[in-house]
Amino acid sequence: MASKNRRKKLILHNLQMRLIIALMGLIISVSTILVVSLFLILKDNISSLPVSEELIRRVLSDSILPVIVIAIILFIISMWAIVLITHKIYGPLHRLCVYIKKMSEGEIVYDLKFRRGDAVEDLKEIYNDLRQSLEKTLHYNYAEMVKIFSELQDILDKLYNKKIQDRQLYNALQSACDKLAKALDITSETIETDKEK
Repeated sequence: MASKNRRKKLILHNLQMRLIIALMGLIISVSTILVVSLFLILKDNISSLPVSEELIRRVLSDSILPVIVIAIILFIISMWAIVLITHKIYGPLHRLCVYIKKMSEGEIVYDLKFRRGDAVEDLKEIYNDLRQSLEKTLHYNYAEMVKIFSELQDILDKLYNKKIQDRQLYNALQSACDKLAKALDITSETIETDKEK
């Protein structure tokens, strides 16, 4: 079960990649501005002390390497966190798109399931309600409509070959209309039930 639920791709779509790049760009930009500001403020404050200029440069240059190493480690951790966060947002949207595409192509689909902690939980409920409603309506209507179409085709054949009397024609058409009315009632009940939810 765990292997079935395991993610196969690290990045699902170009949109997710663009989101990761934008967020990392924002983090790097803000970090760079803060570090440069800190060094300029520190240099200005240290310059006011009675210390030689050479000592100030040495202290600042010795401080640069640890800051760069810490920044790289923090950027890697931030990037991994952003990838995980975008999976929580984009993963459910990607899964929803796949399910809707399958449903529109006529494939049998089941209830949509998200992973624990995925965002946009409401989408799952909306999709599942829609799928169940369409399944009830379309499945019943299609099977019934095939029967009704066959009956109407038989009536037309008999009428064309003049093998049906007026009363038989009336009864056959009345039966087809009753079946159509029943199919429409079930469809409208399903639609009304969905509206009340």
